[in-house]
Amino acid sequence: MSEENSAVRPKRAAANANLHKVSISRIKKEMSDVSYLSDDLVITTLSADRNTTRDYPVSIDGFSAIVMMSGEATVSIDMNNYHIRPNNIVFFNPDSIIRTVKCSANAAAYVLAFSKSFVNEIQIDLATSLPVYMRFGKAPVLQATPEDVGEIRQLFQLIKAMLRSDKERYRHEIIRTLFTTAFYLITEINQREQPGELKPGRSEVLFNDFTALLQQHSKRERNVGFYAAQLNITPKYLSAVVKEVSGKTAARWIDESVILEAKTLLKYSGLSIQEIAYRLNFSTQSFFGKYFKQHTGFSPSRYKRKG
Repeated sequence: MSEENSAVRPKRAAANANLHKVSISRIKKEMSDVSYLSDDLVITTLSADRNTTRDYPVSIDGFSAIVMMSGEATVSIDMNNYHIRPNNIVFFNPDSIIRTVKCSANAAAYVLAFSKSFVNEIQIDLATSLPVYMRFGKAPVLQATPEDVGEIRQLFQLIKAMLRSDKERYRHEIIRTLFTTAFYLITEINQREQPGELKPGRSEVLFNDFTALLQQHSKRERNVGFYAAQLNITPKYLSAVVKEVSGKTAARWIDESVILEAKTLLKYSGLSIQEIAYRLNFSTQSFFGKYFKQHTGFSPSRYKRKG
C-alpha cells in the first residue's frame, strides 16, 4: 500500500464514522420552505443557521446542487475543500461525502436535489449533458455571473410554482421541461469557462467518443462489443474506462440510452409498440416488453397509457 493511500484511508474512515445518509424524502420532511415532486425532486433554501452538514458529514441519495446566493463557505466534498462564494454553483454526486467546514453568518443558498430516476426521465442528449456530468466529483464548483444566477432563480421560482400548482394533468411534463431548461442554461455557463480549465484526459476523451457512438447507434446496437470494436479496444477495457469516468458501466449507459429512446417513442411518436420494438431492433415485441419492464418496472403499454 502506498503512503498516500495509507494517509487517505484514516481520513475517509474518520469522515464515515458519523456519516448521515440523507434521502430526498428526508429532505422534504425536515427542511422548511420545501417544494417537491414526490421523492424525485426537491427545491429548498439553506442558511447558516439551518445547515446540519456543519455538525456531521452527509451523503445524499441522489444528485444535488447548490446555488450560493450570499455569504461564503468552505465545503468538503469527498475529502477535498472548496471555497464557495456568491454566484458559485456546486455539484454533488450521489453518495458524495459532504461537510461544511465553515461558513459566514449570512451564508444562504438554493438547494436542488433530484433522484437518478428523475434524470432518466428528462429529455437531454448524452453529448450535451457530458460536459456538466463530468463536473460531478471532478471540478464541482462552477462560477456564474449575477445575471446567470438571476435567470436560474427565475426558473427555480417557476418550478416551485408548478410544484404547488393544482394543474395536475401536465404538471410533471411542465416541471421536467423547466428542469431541462435550467440544465441547458447551466451547460451554457459551463461552456464559457476558459479552455483547458477542465481539460479532458485520455479516459474522458474515450468516454466522450463512446457517448457519441451511443447517440448514433443505440437504436440498433445494444452490445458493448460493438462499441468497443468501433473504438478499436476490447470490451473489457471500454467497460473499465467508462466505469472509472462515469461511475456507471458501459452496458448501463447503453440500456439507459435505449430506454430513453423507447420512452420518447412511446409517448410522442404515435407508433404501435410492435413498430417501436422493430425500430429499436428487438427481435420480437415480447422481447422488447420484457427488456422495457426490467429497466422501468412498467410494461410498454402501461407506460404509454401513463404518459
